[in-house]
Amino acid sequence: MPRIHPLVRDLYKRALIVGKDYPHPEGLDYVRRKWKDALRNPQNCQLVEGGTSSPEMEKEYERILRKAVGKGRYVIREMEGTIQLKKYRTMRRHYGEGV
Repeated sequence: MPRIHPLVRDLYKRALIVGKDYPHPEGLDYVRRKWKDALRNPQNCQLVEGGTSSPEMEKEYERILRKAVGKGRYVIREMEGTIQLKKYRTMRRHYGEGV
């Protein structure tokens, strides 16, 4: 079983926590499926090909990984915004337009 980088594991956990309130009919199952597919897709994190494990390559791997994790954190913030908008619209519909 391949080991997952701690940053990627933390990103996935954050996505699941935020995904509990995601406004989709399938809810958390939908978010879990989409995030697993995204994390397993090699196109989302293009690593440099090469057999040698030099310090320069390790730094390059770390830079690419951190860039991909940054994109994932952006997606999580967008999910949070979608959830907040859905809650706002629901409350506005429930309680009315004005005070």
